[in-house]
Amino acid sequence: MTNSAAIPPIDTATDPIGSVDDLRQRWRALMGELAFGEHLVRFAFVGPDRRMITVLSDVPVAGRPTRRVVDGLVGSLSGIVRGLGEGHTVAFLLSGPGRGGVSDSDRRWARALAESARAFDVPIEPVFRANDDAVLLVPDRAAVA
Repeated sequence: MTNSAAIPPIDTATDPIGSVDDLRQRWRALMGELAFGEHLVRFAFVGPDRRMITVLSDVPVAGRPTRRVVDGLVGSLSGIVRGLGEGHTVAFLLSGPGRGGVSDSDRRWARALAESARAFDVPIEPVFRANDDAVLLVPDRAAVA
């Protein structure tokens, strides 16, 4: 789906997630018009009912992922997920300006998030990235914990 494609209505952002494409559609609904001014790691929680809790948070990032930044974020999320209870997961979206497909940087970030999630025992959804063109799955088997 590109920037010129139909944007799903915002009220679909909390529809149940039954597939990877459903999750992409939820992110697309939340992102609205695709135009980004900075690189962010965005995250939201998915409940045991497979609906996204649409309290969207983000962390500004630059360059390559560092263990300090990634572990700091995921370590903080681990306590929140435990507090939410059984069956909750974290959904990550890497966003930033630019065009084109999934980049090596996107893959590095997705891999770092997945490795940290495994270390902190945080269940995550497949990682996506959004730029000024599209919301896409980061296709890396290591990016699913």
